[in-house]
Amino acid sequence: MELFETLATALAAYRYVVWPLVGLMVLTIVIIRWWDEVKYFFLNVGCSLPVFGYVARASGRAQVEDREAGSSTTWYKTERELCAKYHRFYERVNKDATFYEKCANYLNKVEERGRKPTGMVLWIASIFLVILEAFIFALVLSPFIATNISANQAEFSAIIVSLLIGTILVPATHLMGAEIHKNGLVSKARLWHMQAKRDNDAQKLQSDSRVDLDHTTLDDGQPKYLHIINRVQHNATVTPVWWKTIIAIVLIGVFAVGAYLIRSSTINEMETQQVNASPFASSEQASPFASPSDSPFELPEEAQADGQQADERAASEIADDRIFAYKLTFIILSVIFVGVQIIGVLIGMFRSFAGIQSKEAAGYITGFSSAGEFAAYHELKREQVARDAEAQLSSLQERIEHRHALGASTERGDRRSFALFVRESEASKARTQDDAERKRQEDSARAEQAELDKLRRDVALQREREAILAGAPAAAPSAPVAVVVPVAVAPSAPPAPAAPVVAEPASADQGELIASLGDLTQYSVEELTSIAQELGLDQTVLLSKQKVQSAIKRAKAGA
Repeated sequence: MELFETLATALAAYRYVVWPLVGLMVLTIVIIRWWDEVKYFFLNVGCSLPVFGYVARASGRAQVEDREAGSSTTWYKTERELCAKYHRFYERVNKDATFYEKCANYLNKVEERGRKPTGMVLWIASIFLVILEAFIFALVLSPFIATNISANQAEFSAIIVSLLIGTILVPATHLMGAEIHKNGLVSKARLWHMQAKRDNDAQKLQSDSRVDLDHTTLDDGQPKYLHIINRVQHNATVTPVWWKTIIAIVLIGVFAVGAYLIRSSTINEMETQQVNASPFASSEQASPFASPSDSPFELPEEAQADGQQADERAASEIADDRIFAYKLTFIILSVIFVGVQIIGVLIGMFRSFAGIQSKEAAGYITGFSSAGEFAAYHELKREQVARDAEAQLSSLQERIEHRHALGASTERGDRRSFALFVRESEASKARTQDDAERKRQEDSARAEQAELDKLRRDVALQREREAILAGAPAAAPSAPVAVVVPVAVAPSAPPAPAAPVVAEPASADQGELIASLGDLTQYSVEELTSIAQELGLDQTVLLSKQKVQSAIKRAKAGA
């Protein structure tokens, strides 16, 4: 009660300072929570101010014409700058049902669909619980922080210490919960990969850097474990890491055990002082029965000793029971402290995202029950931004035309609009994406060609080595056919037509060429088809050889 009375007195005495600070904190939280809306509000205000606004200042400048590559419309630079300011907000709400499906697809593949980010209420509740429990612990620490301090100073130091403890433990527990969730996903992906390896159907456990929120369909045909690996940050060995969890556990253990030890030591010290000041310590001098001449009754010494031992035993039992109750209370307080930290860990586990862009995707689609509802909401937002941008652009153009009319300048024809700026921006973005896709396809084609060239060189080198070992001339690299050698005829024999003799049958040559390819199970059907066409081999034979090698691998794995 003294604490609350002290706080009430302080609030009443410094109300002109405390309440403005509280209002500033609330305003700061609101601005952080709705930062995009706040920025858009100030953009409209900044553009509409009479003298210092952007429209007023831009209309007074000398207008410079500008035309971008691929565009047939000439703009003023001030018009482009104004449209660009609003276009940033337009792009944020330029979402449709397809984008909703992309977000849902991303979250489904990373096994995080249905999770919600940590809201403001949960953050405030967890911080309040941690600080409240830390304050109880800090009340015990405050007398040891500085000696000879008053009660008010001890309470103030306890508040500061509790804030410091909360600053340490709230992020630590949240990061611990997030790490447990992330390691669960990584462990799940590794388990699925091991099961695929037992079935001899596993792919390399390596992420694809091209997969993101906009290109989440690139791995549609890949296994589930690659869906997770492509979207979760991991180490080189794709194994769980626990350093955040270890740090959080050490911090929680130190605070919980330290709080108990300090509290129990304080109680032991108080109990020792009480025992030393007990009247039984000077019972012989203070007892009315110390001298037989002081009392008409005289008790035997054995009775006096028994009574004193009984009193001391009762006092000791009372002290032991009191110490046990104190320590049990301190243990319960430590358990409550650990329980509060577990709540913070659970919030981190169930309200965090391990995917690289999962939080962004969840932020877009949270609160919408369907793709149609999502598209309708963002359509209204786009119309609002477009109306505001068009109003500011029209005001700017009217001011510019008014200045041109005063200066007898020529009219430049039709006005430009924000919708035209959006269409040109989308066209430019589409051209950039097409160029990037074309470059990606070219790089992929060059990589495939380089792989085929390397394979062709390896086959040629293998055949050359075999020809050298056989003592025959090396076969040409570009001719994957049987070598035909004419047979020489002895001079004494009757003349006969030279019969061509095949050095190696075609089937044998094809079998050696297939054997030189090595492990065929690492290639897909499309790759085997390309190899067969490039080397002049029978595709059916290649596929049959691949099936045989796969069966042999499964048999060895089962053994």
